[in-house]
Amino acid sequence: MGLKPTCKEVHRLTSEGLDRHLSVIEQLRVRIHLIVCESCTNFTAQMQLLRRAIRKFEIPADPPAPADKP
Repeated sequence: MGLKPTCKEVHRLTSEGLDRHLSVIEQLRVRIHLIVCESCTNFTAQMQLLRRAIRKFEIPADPPAPADKP
């Protein structure tokens, strides 16, 4: 495992980073790769945008019960 990961590994780490905290080494490796790879930079930005959109429109697991009408 070199310091600069492949695009495939960056895609995996980007996806995993949405669900868990990446280690400092994983974060460093991704950042180094993103400096030189425009495609992965775009992919990472798109994944972050999708995550924000999904969070904005999430439906609560237990919606409140409707109030009784008199």
